Amino acid sequence: MTARRLLPLLRDIERAASLSLREWDDVVRLARQSRLLGLIAYRLRDRDDLWRALFPAVRGHLQAAIHYGTHRAQMVQMELDAIDAALPAGRRVVILKGAAYLMQGLEFARGRIPNDVDLMVARAELDEAEAALKTAGWESSTDDAYDQRYYREWSHELPPMRFPGHALEIDLHHTLSPVTSRIRVDDALIFEGVRDLADTGRLVVLHPCDQIIHAAIHLFQDSELSNRLRDLVDIDGLIRCAMHGETNWRELLSRGERHGAADVLWYALHYCRIWLGTPVPLDVAPKRPAAWRRHLLEGVFSRASLPGLPDADGGFGRGLALRLGTLRYHWLRMPPGLLLRHGLVKAWRAVGRRVVTD
Repeated sequence: MTARRLLPLLRDIERAASLSLREWDDVVRLARQSRLLGLIAYRLRDRDDLWRALFPAVRGHLQAAIHYGTHRAQMVQMELDAIDAALPAGRRVVILKGAAYLMQGLEFARGRIPNDVDLMVARAELDEAEAALKTAGWESSTDDAYDQRYYREWSHELPPMRFPGHALEIDLHHTLSPVTSRIRVDDALIFEGVRDLADTGRLVVLHPCDQIIHAAIHLFQDSELSNRLRDLVDIDGLIRCAMHGETNWRELLSRGERHGAADVLWYALHYCRIWLGTPVPLDVAPKRPAAWRRHLLEGVFSRASLPGLPDADGGFGRGLALRLGTLRYHWLRMPPGLLLRHGLVKAWRAVGRRVVTD
């Protein structure tokens, strides 16, 4: 059992009233596996009739998820306050993904349990921002020369950084997709479209359409597609918050084209509509990817991205889908020559570690 109970509950929270205790056992584990237990808990607590009707044991799990999500949101706020104090004055800092959703107070971000804070500055300001963070006490996660080169020349972000004793890492970006990947966003358009956050000084967020496009790129290009239902729920929530009429939809499609992200945007809208019931107009959509690519992704995405019970065997199909998702991720991230070189370096390192261990 994977999405048989979880997806309908995400589409319609009233389905919680018909779940047995045994069914809730599966739902709680699946929701926790997919990092959606806190969101489901908040949606149920918003409905006093549904909340009171829950089995006490289920309500306990959900209340714990709410408490934990509140704690992690406080950690995000503390990290952002420290970052704001450390970075050079007069520079705009873009908050990305989960931290941005939390700071905007978006409904689907409630109960979130982030492990990092994603930030972005203009490429010309990257060295200055990194130096300021290191001066303030943040440390890079790696000193390895090859890893440093990989991040700085071929990735879209620096190696993760952490302040000793802090709960969260920082991922400092200079663009939204790896510089060697199949998609290269329009950085000028990105920074032109940022929006201020109230009462946060110089911290800003992406244009609403760019938030959707970034989430689609992150899911359908820059991930291995393993257990990614929460990412689709993010896109569903962003659409429900920002897309209120034909003008919004036309702007989303236009910006998707300018960022070279029409394919991943089509996948995002397609799966949001059929899995989560997202109100996506059928007559407003990017051009479809080629049929063979759609069918191949369907075989991988439907098996790899939905959560599975931790103690259940996913079977041959899921195992194959996970491997294909990993191969697809690397293929889209680098051109063939660089991918071969990177793979050989990683393989040589793995052999070296095994020799040392033995």
